[in-house]
Amino acid sequence: MIPDRHPAGRRRRRWDRVSWWYSLILVGAVIALAITLAVSGDDDDGGLIGVVRDAYTGKPVSDATISTTNATAQTNDDGGFRVVDPAATIVTVQKSNYESTQVPVNPDGSRLEITLRPTRIEGVVTNRRTGEPIPGAIVTVTASGGQSLTAVTDSEGRYAIDNVPANATITVSYDGYTVETKQLGQNVTLDFAITPDALVGTVTDTSGSPIPRAVVQVGQNSTLTNDDGSFRLGGVPEDGTIVIHRVGYAEAELPIPDNLRVEVQLSPFRVKAIYVSAHVAALEDLWAEKLAIADSTEVNAIVLDLKDSTGHVFYKTSVPLASQIGAVDEKFDPAVRLKEMKDRGIYTIARIVVFEDPILAEARPDLAIHDLATGRLWTTWNGLAWVNAHERDVWQYNIDLAVEAAKLGFDEIQLDYIRFPSDGLLENADYGDEFANETRLEAISGFLEQMQRAIAPTGAYLAIDIFGLTMWDDDDGGIGQNVVALEPYVDVICPMIYPSHFNPGDLGLDIPNNHPYEVILWSLSSGAEKIPHAKYKLRPWLQDFSYGEGIEYGDAEVLAQIQAADEFGSTGWMLWAPDNEYSVGGLAPQ
Repeated sequence: MIPDRHPAGRRRRRWDRVSWWYSLILVGAVIALAITLAVSGDDDDGGLIGVVRDAYTGKPVSDATISTTNATAQTNDDGGFRVVDPAATIVTVQKSNYESTQVPVNPDGSRLEITLRPTRIEGVVTNRRTGEPIPGAIVTVTASGGQSLTAVTDSEGRYAIDNVPANATITVSYDGYTVETKQLGQNVTLDFAITPDALVGTVTDTSGSPIPRAVVQVGQNSTLTNDDGSFRLGGVPEDGTIVIHRVGYAEAELPIPDNLRVEVQLSPFRVKAIYVSAHVAALEDLWAEKLAIADSTEVNAIVLDLKDSTGHVFYKTSVPLASQIGAVDEKFDPAVRLKEMKDRGIYTIARIVVFEDPILAEARPDLAIHDLATGRLWTTWNGLAWVNAHERDVWQYNIDLAVEAAKLGFDEIQLDYIRFPSDGLLENADYGDEFANETRLEAISGFLEQMQRAIAPTGAYLAIDIFGLTMWDDDDGGIGQNVVALEPYVDVICPMIYPSHFNPGDLGLDIPNNHPYEVILWSLSSGAEKIPHAKYKLRPWLQDFSYGEGIEYGDAEVLAQIQAADEFGSTGWMLWAPDNEYSVGGLAPQ
């Protein structure tokens, strides 16, 4: 049988048959529809969408990782994300240099708005004066809980620190510069301009030789020069005055330079002083006579009594205890006397007697030495009561007077009777059981240490009068004086090297009083051997009075002692005459 043919002669296709490629198209369409339905179904079944922004700038954060229990995603360039996890209740967001966070899924499935706090800070540290970068500066981040992170600036002064906590404090420090501190706030960049505050330089004499142990002071901040005269003083303000001084030289003052470097030469200055009692200073004519000595001779300094061995304070002091115990015996106005001396270029020294103080002892027996035999106040052969050098209240009373004198304007505070008593029935002196384990030397050095701390900020020198025999003794002489032990606490040591106070045969001399030159020179030389590094501190009291066995003292004897002090190389001398009458003929003219 011959099949039917198409009119055109071609074979006809049956409609119930579909070619294989039509079938493939149909299957693909079905799969595509299924995927579409599945995706559209996610919006209603756990699909989460949102955006992540910088907490400080509000800008989108790209490439942040979005995590749930069962899925992860990354934010796009716009900070947006979409993650599929129908069971998610918490979303964790992480990004390097940001603080990770977790946020709850909105119950209504609405869009999440998430912010991340940056945890990386960076910046540059520069010199405030020059604008130059500072390499090696230490940048410290301190959290509120005390934890800290640090970084060091590179060669361009730059730093970067990661994982910085919120509300942190940022501090920059560099040796020789002020410390700068800032609060983090909403910053990712913190620049610092720090100010140099280290003053450096060298102090020499007029010949260019270094001056060691000179005091370099700015305000209450000070340091000492090294053996080569160099120094470094930190904590210096941008503006102010530098004061440089050392015993044996005139003081120098200069402004703080912009580059914080100074080269200073000090001119020699030797103190050549006479002692003036309060009774003489109280009378205009007698006072004028002493000023005249300074006007006409080499004398360039005056030691003026402010408190003597009677315990009286000879001016209107503001120290309360002096008034409370009746010690004030106003004889002169120190401000007036100071001006008269300074107008003449006179170096001013305030003398304060410390532990021989009958007024304080009698008014405050609890601060005095007692007699073991009688139970009453212990006294010297002259009937004078002493206060107990162990008592801190006694220390403070004299410290207060000394600081007041320094603030009045005296160049130097000189402490006399800085010792335990040397005459009287010493075996009956009772200092109290509480001091049984304290030595005399500990008491004197302890007092001077506190005095030094109090006086140092004023800029005045601190001096002590000590027995001449201390130049020879290696112990404390029974009075708490030892030149080696006390030297560190004072600027000037004033041994009372009176030839008349040496016994016959001392120093190999039949009558030392007859050998003023030898006694002074040998005693100073012996003392210098004990403190070779500080022999410049030795400034002797010289004898201008006649006493004991031997020759009378006058111009020749005064001159001989001065020559000995000069030959030794002392930084000065002082003449002691109890009646204030001086052998002017032994002094060089001005």
